[in-house]
Amino acid sequence: MAERHYQARARKDGRLWLVEIPELDITGQARWLREVEEVAREVAALVLDVDLGEVGVDVEVELPADLEAAWAVARSKMAAARQAQADAARQSRQVVAALRAAGYTYAEAGAALGLSPQRVQKIAASA
Repeated sequence: MAERHYQARARKDGRLWLVEIPELDITGQARWLREVEEVAREVAALVLDVDLGEVGVDVEVELPADLEAAWAVARSKMAAARQAQADAARQSRQVVAALRAAGYTYAEAGAALGLSPQRVQKIAASA
């Protein structure tokens, strides 16, 4: 028989995990997060009166709203930091290329930029 597939949501409620399948309007409880998928399948199979093997679930773990918002801010800041780092590296390469085009040796460019000649050479090579 074809497997019926449902979306489940799990959220921590004290010491337990509440497992909801909105499409079936059912809720179950699990002691551990590792049990959530199995509990969701079991309660769905009971409500539908089918074998456990005929039910599949995808579980989404929900955070409390304040922590979800804080996580989103953190992820956004990490993305911005990666972009800023890429921009800084690009600008560093441009400065080193301009100094080299102006006739600076690696040692001279390094002294002007506060870098070792080897670091300047490596930046120049990545351009």
